[in-house]
Amino acid sequence: MKAAPKHRRRIAAAALAALLAALLAFVAFGSGDGGSTPTGTTRVADPTTEDSVDNGSDADEVPTDPKFDQAGKKAERELSVSDDDDAWAVPDAVSMPLNRLWNEKKGVYVSPGGRVSTRLNAELLRLHAAAAVAGHKGSARHDNRVRRIVAYLTGPAYIDSSEGEKFGSSRHNSIHVPGWRQSSSEVVNQHPSIDATVARGLRMAWLARANVKLSGKARDAIRKDVVAVASSKAFRNPERLLNQINWNADLYAAAATVSNDDTLLKNDYRAQLQWFVDHAHEPTVEGGRPNLSSGNGFFYQPEADSQTVLNRSDTVEYASIVMGALRYYDEAVRAGMKPLSDDDQKTLTAWVSHTLEADWTASGYLNWETGKAGSRLHLRQYWALALDGVANGLLGSAGMTKRDPTEGDRVVSRGEELFRRWSSGAGTVLLPATSFNYPSRFVGVRNNRTTASVRLGATIAEWAADCRCRGRLAAPASAKAPVLTRFDPEFKRLTVNGPRYSTALSPTAIPTGGGLEPAWLLDANADSLIALGGGGQGSLGLRLVGDGKVLLDTQPGPTQVGALALRQAKKDPNAYTGRAALGDTVVRVTHRFLPDRIITTYLVDPRRDVEVQLRLPSAGRSGTVRCGPGVLGLPKRGRLPGCGRGQDYVVRSAGGASMHVGLLGLTPGGIITRSRPGVRSTLPRPGSQATIRIRVNSRTQITRVIRPDAD
Repeated sequence: MKAAPKHRRRIAAAALAALLAALLAFVAFGSGDGGSTPTGTTRVADPTTEDSVDNGSDADEVPTDPKFDQAGKKAERELSVSDDDDAWAVPDAVSMPLNRLWNEKKGVYVSPGGRVSTRLNAELLRLHAAAAVAGHKGSARHDNRVRRIVAYLTGPAYIDSSEGEKFGSSRHNSIHVPGWRQSSSEVVNQHPSIDATVARGLRMAWLARANVKLSGKARDAIRKDVVAVASSKAFRNPERLLNQINWNADLYAAAATVSNDDTLLKNDYRAQLQWFVDHAHEPTVEGGRPNLSSGNGFFYQPEADSQTVLNRSDTVEYASIVMGALRYYDEAVRAGMKPLSDDDQKTLTAWVSHTLEADWTASGYLNWETGKAGSRLHLRQYWALALDGVANGLLGSAGMTKRDPTEGDRVVSRGEELFRRWSSGAGTVLLPATSFNYPSRFVGVRNNRTTASVRLGATIAEWAADCRCRGRLAAPASAKAPVLTRFDPEFKRLTVNGPRYSTALSPTAIPTGGGLEPAWLLDANADSLIALGGGGQGSLGLRLVGDGKVLLDTQPGPTQVGALALRQAKKDPNAYTGRAALGDTVVRVTHRFLPDRIITTYLVDPRRDVEVQLRLPSAGRSGTVRCGPGVLGLPKRGRLPGCGRGQDYVVRSAGGASMHVGLLGLTPGGIITRSRPGVRSTLPRPGSQATIRIRVNSRTQITRVIRPDAD
């Protein structure tokens, strides 16, 4: 007899819950069980109920609180009058409003909803302990809080037995015992990044143990817990989360520091690096992908095939995060680890070079037109995590890569300088969760105003405690940065990073790619001049229209790119070319990237009478495209449609960034029309767009010159 529909749904739900319980009881992240999970004592929350996830909002999130907001504004005012090269200015400033969350009775930072975030407390422990290590005297220094947070992380936050615990059933949950819980919620959620963050905080507390007067009991607890987690099956080689070996590395290094036993650092750490480099360009599993593309871009999900969405474009934030694993390489060699082979070191060095030169702008921001789909893009807490990884990876592997370690110092300085600009613009050190008002799909953190600031503060504090620089930042030297063009043939991604602008051309990235044009364009202050990616209306590009139909577009959008691709032009390392075609109608596009401008040449061969439409968009609701003084110095040019003789187009974003645009080779009779494109994820607040329209019926060369304006 068939079950009734309602009964079938109940049976299905029960079966699913049972299956999840079985899986989660025995499977930790990646593979392996991550520790003993006794049958009959572990409960897995019903996936059909709210208890399957951490109850309520993100534990790090701080809802609107007038006093908290006022403290953030006051901290920004103090930051604004501090010395630009004061390394402790940001750690001090971000500590100030967090005083509102300190609960003296509980001895931890407590979010307004009453929950305790393990990650937030661990990051603040790293910040406060680093201040103690450095002997700093300022708002970042809280020796008593170091002692109290250590007690919490080695007490209520630590799980050494699964008996009686109720684990969340989210697919992101990684049950492993021993380990640390995500928050004080009744439902236990875990992730290896939490364990790594706690281990780094406890390691810094250990280094500060004399200065903060940690008791013998506290020292023993740190040693016991860190070593237990680092030595557990969940973190020993060959276990790892995807290819994110950095979390394991953090635990191995922390265990070595607090126990004076380098075994994990010499053996398991090396084995993790060896696995990563062995699969740098070879599939990690049959039918899967390597860790890196042929151009040293980063595959987020190497165990999946090439058709998986996350494997169809570079994941730049995770490249830098995982690069953080290298922060311990030189330390491990000094401890007796056998160095990797020369060839393996060259492979890692090439990856480091690509990650730094392709993925980081001179402004301190990621060249971030592509990442983990739409769920991590422009989330500032992931920017801070990526900055931590790339800076420390550079500093800790200089003996292998032979790169100047001051590059890591400059990354920190540029990040600090960018944070100051953001704080000044927002009037508070409690920043919006995303840059550019990007509508992140990561619901759990898109309202988080604390983690990015605290994470960056902790990174700078840790750097300052070890820099031997008397608390002074290195010069950012952004204006002296060279123009670097880097091309990844597998991802078809071209990045350009220079002193005045940064851009990326990425035909196939989803949702941000779209063709042969700059997908996005940042000025020297990391302000956006156009859309954040995509194609069509709202993006730079040239469109041909004939008989009322679109024939082709140089930037049609990621779902319509077809065979669009770029290649390096002959005899010019900073020039790239590609073509868009429909039958015998062809447009060849060539970009030359100079320190202060981008010169784009379109060779239009229509074989019929067509309308050429050149799009010039702006960013932000108050963005404009107007005529202004001619500063480009272009020879033999006629009057631009809608402008006076000798004038340029001036594109100004809502944030104040601007660029001058000139056009050469326009046929007579051109006109300019204005419109406002529709909203999309990469254009959350469209500005005004100017479209220059001319008629062409034979082969015609048009040149566009874009020069982002300096301060």
